Amino acid sequence: MNTLKLIRNNWKKSLLLSCVAGYGISTVKTNIDIKLYMSQLSSEVLHSHQNTSVLPKNVLVIMNPIAKKKKAENLFKKYCEPLLHLAGFSVEILRTNHIGHAKTYVEEMNTLPDVIVVAGGDGTKSEVVTGLLRRHGEICPVSLLPLGREKQSSFNFFDIGSNRELDFVKALCKALLPLLKNQYRYADVIQYDVLDEDNTDNDGNSNSNNLKPIFGINGFSWGLLKDIDNMKDKYWYVGPLRHHFAAFFRSFSGKSNWDAETNYVYTPPCRGCSNCCAEVEDQQAKGFFLSKLVKQQNVSRTAAQKLIKNDSCATKLHGCIKSNQVNINLSQNDENFSELESKFIDSLQPGWNFIKNIPKITNKTLEPNLILKSRTIKLYPSVGTEPIFYSIDGEEYEPRPIQVSIVPNAIKVFC
Repeated sequence: MNTLKLIRNNWKKSLLLSCVAGYGISTVKTNIDIKLYMSQLSSEVLHSHQNTSVLPKNVLVIMNPIAKKKKAENLFKKYCEPLLHLAGFSVEILRTNHIGHAKTYVEEMNTLPDVIVVAGGDGTKSEVVTGLLRRHGEICPVSLLPLGREKQSSFNFFDIGSNRELDFVKALCKALLPLLKNQYRYADVIQYDVLDEDNTDNDGNSNSNNLKPIFGINGFSWGLLKDIDNMKDKYWYVGPLRHHFAAFFRSFSGKSNWDAETNYVYTPPCRGCSNCCAEVEDQQAKGFFLSKLVKQQNVSRTAAQKLIKNDSCATKLHGCIKSNQVNINLSQNDENFSELESKFIDSLQPGWNFIKNIPKITNKTLEPNLILKSRTIKLYPSVGTEPIFYSIDGEEYEPRPIQVSIVPNAIKVFC
């Protein structure tokens, strides 16, 4: 009775103490669950590899130390590196220290390791893939760990009772397990080539291009919505509402580029035919950096389909659109081969029309006005006085005329 009276008379302190105690109990429980999970997983890995007589593989870990809010390295060493050692791998870690470091390092390596593990965000993954596919000769497989920026719901800030740390550890280890079990597949990538504006004919063909291509796995984004997405961290002090604030203040910023006029030339989707093969051979003759692995994976397909001619494959369709946002991603169609899906959004105007669409902007639910399915697409943007940069797998590039195309079965990924 006295205890209840004491709590009632000091309810503020009691409430604060209860919250602190609840948080402490939740943290201790999470740590215990993680230790039990890691102990069980370590036993399974050790048991499955202790009887193998295969020579140990060399693993190069390309680490972005500032990823995951500078927690990437600690998370990798705490949960992933012990599993690699238990499986008998020899581990070497490269810490990147500037943009382009991973790309240059991989491209210029004298001898590749058996496997490259990418411990970073989308930009680091794109750099590693680009460095690999720019090399001459064989390339090595890769393993991609989810150590980039988290994509959380706006309400996760208030989600006190969740067990997100345990779920993240499970997801991280799950991404590494295919490497330990030797489970892999060949993945398509997107190739980006800068077009030479001074040497382009009437059909949009670039006659000379000495710039090396960029390769990505997640897609291309350019426009007003991507600019707002990049601005949101500026308003970190409003927590889960930072994306809404960025959109609101962007509508009153007075900047141009609300409607960027873009000319495009695209070719219809194609599974692979003589036209595609001829185009690839032409690119190789001009010095494009296509790996030997791509050639090997497509030898049988090319031989079988060399006599098949898809007349629509070489068709070049032209168009022009004023758009607020352009997104290009890889998608799998109903015929089970990859195609480029280009989405053009042109439904936003300054003023009240924009403000009432802020919820759709932040939730990324705006419907595109035009969707193009293609094998390749060339973009010729009109750049204003304050250009918005391209975003390729999260990395920014100067807006220039580019060609976007698919490289099938380009990399071997453990997944």
